[in-house]
Amino acid sequence: MLNLLDYGKSDPFTGIIGKVCHLAWPVNAYRVTFPRILNGSNALNAFERVILELLNAVGELDAHELAVETCIPPDLVKGILLRLQDKGFIDEYNAVIMEKYNDSVKYEKDNLSFVTALFFRERVTGKILPFLHQLDAENPLRKKEGGQEKFRTILPSAIHKVNTLTQRDVTNTLQIMKKRAVIFSREERIPSVRQITIVDPPEPYYLDCPIAIQKIDGEFRIADPFGNGFSLILEKAFEQLLGRDGDLAKWLLNWKKDLKNRDHVSQDTRSQELFETDDNRRYYPKLIANLRPSKNRQFRTLAKIHASIEWALFYACCVRPFKDVIITLTCTEQSEHAALLEQVARDLGCELPLKGFRSIREGKLLDFEDGRAYQETVLAIALLQAHKDAGHPLRKLISMYPDLIIRLRAINARRNEKAHGKGGADAPQQELADDPFMREVVHALVPRIVFVDKPVAALNKDAQGDALLDARASIQAEFGFRLFNRLGMNLQERLADAECFVLSCHDEDDASAYIGDLYAATQASFEKVLADRIPPDISDEHLIDTAADKAVKAKLCAVLSESLRTVRIDAVRQTLQGGSQSLGACVIALLLVSDDNALAAIYDALPTFLGDVTNLITLRGHGNEPLPLPKKKITHLRKAALSIIQTLIEQ
Repeated sequence: MLNLLDYGKSDPFTGIIGKVCHLAWPVNAYRVTFPRILNGSNALNAFERVILELLNAVGELDAHELAVETCIPPDLVKGILLRLQDKGFIDEYNAVIMEKYNDSVKYEKDNLSFVTALFFRERVTGKILPFLHQLDAENPLRKKEGGQEKFRTILPSAIHKVNTLTQRDVTNTLQIMKKRAVIFSREERIPSVRQITIVDPPEPYYLDCPIAIQKIDGEFRIADPFGNGFSLILEKAFEQLLGRDGDLAKWLLNWKKDLKNRDHVSQDTRSQELFETDDNRRYYPKLIANLRPSKNRQFRTLAKIHASIEWALFYACCVRPFKDVIITLTCTEQSEHAALLEQVARDLGCELPLKGFRSIREGKLLDFEDGRAYQETVLAIALLQAHKDAGHPLRKLISMYPDLIIRLRAINARRNEKAHGKGGADAPQQELADDPFMREVVHALVPRIVFVDKPVAALNKDAQGDALLDARASIQAEFGFRLFNRLGMNLQERLADAECFVLSCHDEDDASAYIGDLYAATQASFEKVLADRIPPDISDEHLIDTAADKAVKAKLCAVLSESLRTVRIDAVRQTLQGGSQSLGACVIALLLVSDDNALAAIYDALPTFLGDVTNLITLRGHGNEPLPLPKKKITHLRKAALSIIQTLIEQ
């Protein structure tokens, strides 16, 4: 008989192949005693407590003296002193108000109690599981009967048979549990190392860990044995175990072979539009790819509207001589580009944008010649072409829309907000107001592209609704309801939209919109973690190097990738100040504001964290090119992105 602990039924699975199996996972359980101090409304945080105790011991000190004594930045010390004054602990001269101080000490003594809890270390990789069981009369240790034949027993590593649990391990786990807000209903202060007592030796048990094969990607998922969605720690440990345990790998392979029947996913039955001809696909492939709405969507997204205009401008430039324009921009000082383009736009009768024009860097001109379309570049080239060519279609467009550039900039700004995680999913339920304007612009620039006034075929609303429900249920099952509800409405919507694509995709489907959703959702998750974090006191020239050193020290990478090393410093600085600029800037900011323990927790949960984020950044690129991918790659990206987001949520 297995010595199994009973933590109830853990079943986060939806959409699985066959039945759930059960793993008996070996763990060491440690009995730990520590003080429990509930924080009241006037409770002090760690910084406030240090400053107050120093003032009580030494006497009146000013902000500069306190900063020197504590090594806390002076600006932060000033803020702490103001908070202590507001709470009534000190007066305007930084003298301690003893009555308030004594009341605080008495409150802590009255609300101090010691509790005993179980901490668990799994015995395959030695990782501590982010859960504690507080032992008391109402919550005793419960065991359940489990016959050997009902479970696939995981063999423990001999190395981790008797691992010592340290006080630091306890405080780190408590910190994680506090962030997850599942220890107690009221906020608690993390105890100091000296207040923690660990009872030796540990007690060996097994945990019931359900495992199932998902329909969505044919891969295994392991449920958290304590009922909190899926366990990334156990999944990573299982992956490592498969590499060295041949019998276990053979068991999993045979199980998958037995599960051959898969549900057939629905096809996208949308009829072709007038512009979808063989010639147009051959001459304007990237424009056609963006003009077609995303898979199983009736209406074009803001991203596709923006990209369609970019590619229409690109092809309009390419079918006319452009070498002389490239030479003009190359030979003109970049500082003079704005004035040149402003004069050309004025001559063509165009209303000038409020922020004017930017210089076109040589790299962007090379990108254009290599077949890439960026709005600033293709618009500048088109303006210079039209200035010399009376028959250029841009002239007709400007006569129809004198505010053409202003409108294009407005679409670009809204598209950028969506692309970088602001607001909900870019998944309109009706035609966007910018779509008719886009159709006129595209047809004027590329006359072969012809539209009809209405979509050629409406998608089944009931089927769309069912697909969205399935996608939402799939994401809820992935995270568990507790974590899912912490995502917020906009992030939930982003992930559900991405899941709709995964649930219906096939090999070589265009995954550009899907990658955009994953990128935006990941950036929004970083924003949640970075909110209210204090920027480090580091000069601009050392920001990237400091982030790189911390990433290497935490084993998150051997060398920081080029895509992260080349993130703009101003974007990193704005992100540190609360204005998220890009996913790359968010990664650098997180590395800078996180301490060693936080980065170690990220590595423990997801060793491939930085590599997965970098891959997402690289795949997205500018976001306006079709990206056909095999389904296996699509589902791999899904798992990587959701693991990144879950890891961030739990920080």
